[in-house]
Amino acid sequence: MNEKELRRQIQQLCKHQRFAVIATHNDKQSYAHLVAFTSTSDLRVLLFATKRDTQKYYNIKKNVRIAVLIDNRENSPFDFSDAITVTALGNAKEAKNSYEEYRKLLLEKHPDLSMFLADPLCTLIEVHVKAYQVVQKFEQVQILKIADEV
Repeated sequence: MNEKELRRQIQQLCKHQRFAVIATHNDKQSYAHLVAFTSTSDLRVLLFATKRDTQKYYNIKKNVRIAVLIDNRENSPFDFSDAITVTALGNAKEAKNSYEEYRKLLLEKHPDLSMFLADPLCTLIEVHVKAYQVVQKFEQVQILKIADEV
């Protein structure tokens, strides 16, 4: 698959999947967290909301490196041949400068998060993606590198 097709496949997966699993780490332990997410159309940024008093927020403040797993499995035997798994690798930080723009983008995909986002403890996390690793048929692996920010 060429880079254009790979990018389109990742964009479609990000558009249709509502949830992702993020992997964070602090000094002592790795953690996995389920999040409602969205992406920018250029795939450079993934977004999710969290409260500032959570383990994921604490871990991101201590260590910005993050992995985000997005997949389309259906928990069926066909997943071996049909499932696609994408792991985004990048750096996470609290969204500040683009907060309103990113908030609107997240709410377009997840309008049910409006009350959650209204909580004063809630914030948006932006993940600046360096690369996407795409696995199909459980063994076909391709990498899409995202250009450095200008």
